[in-house]
Amino acid sequence: MSIEAALTSCLDTFTNLIKYTETTKYHQSLTVPTSSWATQLNRLRKWASDVGALEPGDASLDHVLREPPRLSLYAIRDHIPELLNSIEGMAKEIIEDDIAAVEEKHEGASDKPETLLEVLFGCIRSHVDSLEQYARHLPGSKTEWKRSSRVEYAVVADAQGSGGDG
Repeated sequence: MSIEAALTSCLDTFTNLIKYTETTKYHQSLTVPTSSWATQLNRLRKWASDVGALEPGDASLDHVLREPPRLSLYAIRDHIPELLNSIEGMAKEIIEDDIAAVEEKHEGASDKPETLLEVLFGCIRSHVDSLEQYARHLPGSKTEWKRSSRVEYAVVADAQGSGGDG
């Protein structure tokens, strides 16, 4: 599956999840408010924009990663659709199950029992974090450029600072 196809499907399902959480009769008492889901969706959209995941033709992330310039990018190329499919699967699970069922307490690894909704939210947030981390390594991504600009600025500022103290 292409990154574009996985992302499009994921964004559609995620948008449906937000609509679902807004309209459920449990809306006011959800352990993960709709605004938190919307924040993750916005982060996912920003990631997609920064890496060109929905760009057409040669500018698309699928095209850029077709033959990655570095060996490490092969793993990233293969893992991105997996992360997107996982996000979509968790969102579908919340929509398809009764919201009351995912709001039941779930015994996790932590001392504090969490609801399944909280566990799924944490997983989705972690997946979006991973996508953002990957963006730093993708050729041509806006995030890569911003990161390298900050590093260059920091090196220049450090050199100027140490030269004047001296």
